[in-house]
Amino acid sequence: MAMNRGLVADAAVSAAKAYSHAAVEPRHVVFALARHFREHPECAACFEPAKRALEPHGRSYGPPSMSEEARALLDTLRTDDDAIAALRSAVQNPARPPEPTAGGTRAAETAEQPATQTQPQPAAPKAGETVAEVLAEFDALVGLGAVKAQVSRIIAVVQANTEREKAGLKTVSPGLHLVFTGPPGTGKTTVARLVARMYAAAGALPGSKLTEATRADLIAGYVGQTAIKTNELIDRTRPGVLFIDEAYSLTPRGDVDFGHEAVATLVKAMEDHRDTLAVIVAGYGAEMTEFIESNPGLRSRFKTYIDFPDYSPDELTEIFGRMAREAGIGLGEGALTRASGVFRLAVGKRDFGNARFARSLFEQAYARMASRAADDGSVTVDELTTLLADDIVDDLATLSSDRRRIGF
Repeated sequence: MAMNRGLVADAAVSAAKAYSHAAVEPRHVVFALARHFREHPECAACFEPAKRALEPHGRSYGPPSMSEEARALLDTLRTDDDAIAALRSAVQNPARPPEPTAGGTRAAETAEQPATQTQPQPAAPKAGETVAEVLAEFDALVGLGAVKAQVSRIIAVVQANTEREKAGLKTVSPGLHLVFTGPPGTGKTTVARLVARMYAAAGALPGSKLTEATRADLIAGYVGQTAIKTNELIDRTRPGVLFIDEAYSLTPRGDVDFGHEAVATLVKAMEDHRDTLAVIVAGYGAEMTEFIESNPGLRSRFKTYIDFPDYSPDELTEIFGRMAREAGIGLGEGALTRASGVFRLAVGKRDFGNARFARSLFEQAYARMASRAADDGSVTVDELTTLLADDIVDDLATLSSDRRRIGF
């Protein structure tokens, strides 16, 4: 079976970011493969050693670059058999990592890189919008039935508290801090943005700002600086919601890891600013459980878990159709059926990209339409308004160039 190298590359980049490494190296690719084939009987014992090989954490806070060695390894992964063989070989014959520097970081990571300056992203609320208006927009999202039900219950508690407060009655904490679990591309960021607006509309928070952050936005390079950096991020967020993607990367991995300092600062802020700050953390289920369990303060403050399941083929087909409509592009005869067939082939595969995969399929179909229009040397607008069935590739290997995005 063809190997989806794009998704493996995405997972390798995520691993490098999570460990603050400056470059994506073969060990990150090996870890991505170990995660991908974790349930394969030949690879069951590969995950833990591949994970240990990522230690220690580095001190790089910019986006990691793809090393030539990692790129060369990815290029060899043409089939699942190739990937399994590469994974087992790497685990059984680990390369000796570069010697750490005196500061405990790898030589390639000692160069300072500018941290990403995450600015609060307005959730673009309408002036004076109501909960009902935001809920209607929420309900219009494709799928996510169980997610919608849970969020609606949270908002109902917030509204009930508002009315009881007006009547001078006691209220019950609505638990504004949330844990979103699930694979990439399932709408976690999109829902977080809507939740920020709902909290503001319901009166739970005095503002609807949403700040999207990762480990690099909270962790600094020296002792004592992480608390300052984390507090600055929190101050830029309030009043509003702080959304931390891949939050499991903050799980402390040793005494030299500043993740514990970021977590301690975050826990204190959640208590000190309970009226102006809500925190939503997101990531894979198992890793998020480990993260929450790593600190008693996190366990006591994150009470609500919302799981985002994979989209079904029918839901992805609907998402694909919406992308086309929003781009003002029609779908020719058989085009949607062809897309549906691709989704049925792809759904259920490990590390499947969900809505990101749908976006990749649409973008490549658009590129094929444009190429088809240019074949005769003259492009007209009429040739750029309809996707044909032949524009939609049904070979999963050709869709491996998908790159990670925040949300969809």
